[in-house]
Amino acid sequence: MNCERLKRLAVLLEGYRDSDETRFDLQIWGKFKSQRAGFLWLNQRPCNTAACAVGFACSSGIFAEDGLSYELDKTNMELTPLFRDLEGWGAVKSFFDLDQVQAVRLFAEHSYESTEGEAGARAVAERIRKMIAPLDGSTQKPQKL
Repeated sequence: MNCERLKRLAVLLEGYRDSDETRFDLQIWGKFKSQRAGFLWLNQRPCNTAACAVGFACSSGIFAEDGLSYELDKTNMELTPLFRDLEGWGAVKSFFDLDQVQAVRLFAEHSYESTEGEAGARAVAERIRKMIAPLDGSTQKPQKL
């Protein structure tokens, strides 16, 4: 489990507000809206967009140097996570060094009661912090000698 990357994702999600441009929604990696203007299709990110925790990680740019990116399907305007030669859940598991059970527990919609907005983002961040706490030295209390 890559605690450092997961911790950075928790910080990103804790900073999410419902007033942000992209709407938090665990139901989709990421979805962008296109609008036709004459002969051009314009990608509109400032409104009517949605992204889950992984979608935020991909589109935020804070993990770009680590190799996490995304591909945008021009037909349905949906985001797919990419890492090395992997995509989708394979990319997510490899990037955060998670097994299937851990990835589903952290990022799958059906693992949460609240899946949208600030409440959904906070729920994912809280679960990340709980999962990494036993492995993360910076969150453990110092022992008395």
